[in-house]
Amino acid sequence: MTRISAYGSYINTIRTLTGGQSTIDDLSAQLNTGKKSTDVSFYGTQSQRLLDLKSELVRRQSYSQTIDQTMTRVKSYDTLMERMADMASELSSATRLPQGPGEPRISSVTNQSTGAMKVSVDTINSSFKAEATYTISSVPSKSGTPGSFDVTITDGLGGRSTNTINLKQVPPQVDADRFTISGGPGDGAIIKLNIETLEGTGISSFGVTWPDLASTKEVIRGMTVELQSLLNERVGDRYLFAGSRYNTKPVDDIVAAKQITRTTLVGERGDAGETYEMVLNGKRFTYVTTGNEASLDEALTNSSGTGLVDQIRAYSDPPFNVTASVSNGIVTITGNDVKEKFTLTSKVYDNGTHNNTVLAAANAIDAGNAPFTIQEATETQQQVDNVKLHGNDADVGDVFNMSIGARTIVQNENAPPQVIIAGPTKYSYVIGAKDFDELKAYNATQPANAQLSMSGWAAQKLTGQINADPAATVVASIDPADETNIVLTAKEPNSQFQTNADINNSGNQTKLITNEIPPLAEQDTFEGIVSPPGLPFYDTQFQTTREVSASYDIAQLQVDDNLTVKYGVSSNDPAIQKLVSGLRRLTAAVSRPGDYSELMQEGKNLLIDAQNELRGVHSRVVNAAASMDNAQSRHQDAVAKAQNELAGIEGVDQNEVAVRLQAALSTQQASYTITGKVQSLSLINFLA
Repeated sequence: MTRISAYGSYINTIRTLTGGQSTIDDLSAQLNTGKKSTDVSFYGTQSQRLLDLKSELVRRQSYSQTIDQTMTRVKSYDTLMERMADMASELSSATRLPQGPGEPRISSVTNQSTGAMKVSVDTINSSFKAEATYTISSVPSKSGTPGSFDVTITDGLGGRSTNTINLKQVPPQVDADRFTISGGPGDGAIIKLNIETLEGTGISSFGVTWPDLASTKEVIRGMTVELQSLLNERVGDRYLFAGSRYNTKPVDDIVAAKQITRTTLVGERGDAGETYEMVLNGKRFTYVTTGNEASLDEALTNSSGTGLVDQIRAYSDPPFNVTASVSNGIVTITGNDVKEKFTLTSKVYDNGTHNNTVLAAANAIDAGNAPFTIQEATETQQQVDNVKLHGNDADVGDVFNMSIGARTIVQNENAPPQVIIAGPTKYSYVIGAKDFDELKAYNATQPANAQLSMSGWAAQKLTGQINADPAATVVASIDPADETNIVLTAKEPNSQFQTNADINNSGNQTKLITNEIPPLAEQDTFEGIVSPPGLPFYDTQFQTTREVSASYDIAQLQVDDNLTVKYGVSSNDPAIQKLVSGLRRLTAAVSRPGDYSELMQEGKNLLIDAQNELRGVHSRVVNAAASMDNAQSRHQDAVAKAQNELAGIEGVDQNEVAVRLQAALSTQQASYTITGKVQSLSLINFLA
């Protein structure tokens, strides 16, 4: 019985060890988790409340975390919208952008051929519309009276004006020196010239700028770049202003317009074999003159389809994404869409000039002092001069000049001799394009031995002028043996005259002047405000579609049960559209100083409206942020309350648990000691 009792005690010890270890495990779990138990059933009647609190806690924490993540974007909207409203305010301020463009600066005129044409600008009686380099060219008139010149002023931007001027006309022409530019952004400019010399073909140029606009341009350009950057702001994986098109960049160039580049043809048709060149996007097109053109404009377009523009239109490898047109000697190349950018250059390769000269008479009596006189005047014979035009060919624009001054001595029977001085009288002939046509027609009617060179033609014209002058003291004729030798014979014996002659080889001066038109410089009408789902022109998808409803989607967030807050802004918001439209008008204003005040006022009016609306949009964003903050506070308070109640149900006093755990461990250790002492007991030993 003693052994049986001992073994029973052993079994009880084992049970005690097992129960003690269970207690230790429970207390250790409570110490580690801070909870009485992770088993919900442990809490009995409080189990359901425990589940409800945990569900509430998860819901509130989820809302709180989402709000935290979204607030980064909301704060970005807040900052960006405030900046846009400030931009509209700055741009509509008279202190930042002046109401007027200031005074233009007109450079001095550069006269390339002062012997043929020398002009200056009457700055008081001139008014300009655009910044440009103006080119003044003169060619012999096609339809005016002899001695007339067609003077053309071009601005290189599509503007042109031509007047026919004859400085020798009596009475003088009225307002022939007043030019009104037609076409291009400089349309309507008035240019009054002071013409000092106009005797041949020439080219002059001057520039017009508005220095006071430089700072205004920089402000507008800087604001434009900044606004475009703001509208393309990206936070995390999405563009802020793209609506629900999170990965789609919302905005292209907000002042974009189709590129327009113009090439202006200046001058008159000349020799055969001259090359006119235009290079579009690296592709070279050339036209070589034949000498049979009715007009130099045929180098640009003609019935044979060989003009420069004809070739550009016909090119198909691949075809250019541009539209080419010609009007009044001006080529306009326009991109077919706002994204089409191209390069265009031009050049003229002429044949140079024929350097004609005037030679002294081969048998001059006194070559040093009177190089043309071959027979002196006496009481019985007339003075004779020979003027030799050296060189058979001539250029359009070459000027052949002669001046004749007479000194006649009249013998009186009962009085001293009377000396009559006349002149000098100047005679000039300028070679024009029509001379080539007329000479060609004339030679077609003559045998080969009677045909004239261009210098011979000029000699004929000068001879005709001299003989048509009733005050002339000489008779002019052509040496039968030399078509280019002019013979001058005094009308009376004892009549002396002095001859001077020269040739101004100004030559045919043609140019192709190419310039890109400034942004929006020709924008007469501006885009209106579009409504959803329509896209404004600056949206990146505008070129492929005109309507995208997703672009107007406003970012929103559910911040609580039954509470959704809209916080986003679309780049197509009417307030932003007005801001962009205002900026476009300001850009047009600085590109067209002549219309600056009107366009600037239109732009500022839009910007004032935009400012008010942007403040409203900003307020909505601020209110959304406040709603989120309030919701966040509610969630945080609810989380704290739920956590406190959960702690009351699940929580344990960790100090108490630690004491109990230590006691349990001590008890368990004692149990192990006792167990060790009875290890020798076994059923076999007991039965033995």
